[in-house]
Amino acid sequence: MLATALGSSALYQRINADRQYRKLLAAGDEALTAGETYRAVESFSGALAFRPQSMVAYLRRGEAYRAQERFDEAVRDWREAIRLAPEAPQPLVALGELADARGDFSGAADWFSQAVERLKDEDPAILYRLALARYRAGSPGAAVDPLERAVARHNASAPSHYLLGLIYRDTGKSARAIESLELALSLQPDLTAAREELADAYRAEGRVVDEMAQLQLLARDGQPARKVAIGMAEARQGQLDAALGTLSTTLAQDPTDSRVLLAIGRVYLARAERHRDQESIQRALAALEKALGGTARRSEGLALFGRALSLAGNDLEAERILRNATATSPVDPEAFAFLADSAERLGHLLAARDALMNLDALQGDTASAADRVDRARRIGELSMRLNEPRIAAPYLSRVFDIRPNDISSAALLIEARWRLGDEVAARALLDQLLANHPGDGRLLQLSKMMK
Repeated sequence: MLATALGSSALYQRINADRQYRKLLAAGDEALTAGETYRAVESFSGALAFRPQSMVAYLRRGEAYRAQERFDEAVRDWREAIRLAPEAPQPLVALGELADARGDFSGAADWFSQAVERLKDEDPAILYRLALARYRAGSPGAAVDPLERAVARHNASAPSHYLLGLIYRDTGKSARAIESLELALSLQPDLTAAREELADAYRAEGRVVDEMAQLQLLARDGQPARKVAIGMAEARQGQLDAALGTLSTTLAQDPTDSRVLLAIGRVYLARAERHRDQESIQRALAALEKALGGTARRSEGLALFGRALSLAGNDLEAERILRNATATSPVDPEAFAFLADSAERLGHLLAARDALMNLDALQGDTASAADRVDRARRIGELSMRLNEPRIAAPYLSRVFDIRPNDISSAALLIEARWRLGDEVAARALLDQLLANHPGDGRLLQLSKMMK
């Protein structure tokens, strides 16, 4: 009888403990939903007193701690939840979300990746979070696979296709980027960020009509920046008068808007470069001077102002202004190109060469292949004029690899190698070129020099 009584008492205690546990867990959930985080922590702690091995209680208390910004305690509880239930994805997701919110995108990607392994691709939302975290961490290539899996397993939302478009763009898949951005907009036409990216993608592909269509749709919000974008698109198409009309109408709304003034200055500068007319140069200078008195990007404004001064024939003042432009952060890359032009005309070869080298480093592969090889040719030639064949040789080699029939650049490369003491390489290249161009005067002159 005693044993029976003891057994009944133990059973009652277990039932009562289980009842109290569930009651406290429900009370904690209710308090957490109501935003009463301190009561929630107290209830979940009480639940853990009755059931210390409860993964759910640790998970919920961690959520309450996070709401209180007690992040260390939240992480501690979630790690304990993982220890108690290694296959559960929820604490991994919670840790990923916390890392993401705190800007630790690499850490977030690691936690979301572990959650994806537990879920075996069953939750497209976590695949999306993983892709987004990897993208924000600077690894767009690693973001492709989880997001493609998410889209394949689910009727993806517009944000998913938008993110996929960004990832394809950054991994050099321009056609697929456009396809994804178009799909995002078909699902959510008011997704402005996707429309902006699509306009940029069309521009990069030379699809000027499609770009303009997107810009016109964006301009419906009435923001001056949209009208500026339309004006600059018209200018890129060579429609300079139309661009000035668009921008002048926009400026009338606010004659002090420095962004519009900067754009107007740029268009007049384009017209001056095309026609070399003094009126366009003076109009460009006037607009740019006003823009520099406002909030326009200063480096860009100085770069354009320096370029206008150069077109006006004042390279000395242009060089001074352009040096300021290259020293102003955030720097506008074209300032280096304009500085190189003015400095070279003034005979300041070192300044010109260094400006081109800085521009090459800044733009990297974002510049077109043709632009990069033209720049390498110019750097190589300037370096040879500065008697620096060691700097010239690698740039001229780059030119020769892409343009083997550019005899002028090849002759400079042969001379650079010869002056560096690499006679074998110099003679081998000279013999190769003479075999194909036996009568070329530059090559024959080099042959005499190298005897």
